[in-house]
Amino acid sequence: MSEVRIEDVETLRTALARPGDSVSVALDLPRQSAEKVLALLDAERTTGAVVVPIKELFTTTEAAAMLGLSRPTLMKLVTSGAIDHVMVGTHHRIPAQAILAFQRDRRSRRDKAAQALAAFSNEIGFID
Repeated sequence: MSEVRIEDVETLRTALARPGDSVSVALDLPRQSAEKVLALLDAERTTGAVVVPIKELFTTTEAAAMLGLSRPTLMKLVTSGAIDHVMVGTHHRIPAQAILAFQRDRRSRRDKAAQALAAFSNEIGFID
C-alpha cells in the first residue's frame, strides 16, 4: 500500500467540496501514487475512459475480459510479446500498466487505419 498522507487526502477533499469547475491544490505524493494519478489522467485524456485498477496484476482470464479478447487470443499476444506479462510461479499475470499500454496502442493503430482509409477514399474520389 502506498504512503499517501492523510493531510493530502483531506486537502483534496476540501478543495473538491468547494464550488467551481477547477480545483487547485498542492500535494506531496509518493512516486507510486503520482504515477497512478498520471496514468489515470492520461487514460481519461486519450480515451475518455477512466480505468481505476484495484490491483496491480491480473489473471489472463481477467485481462482478456477487460480487453474484450478471448483468453487464447490474449495468450498469443503474450507469447508474441505484444502484451507484457510477469510469471507468478507457472502462471502468467498481466500488469495493469500493460493492459493500459495495449489499449492505447490498439486505439492508436485503429485511428491511423481510419485516417489511411479516409485518405484513400478521398484519393479515389469515393467521398467528396
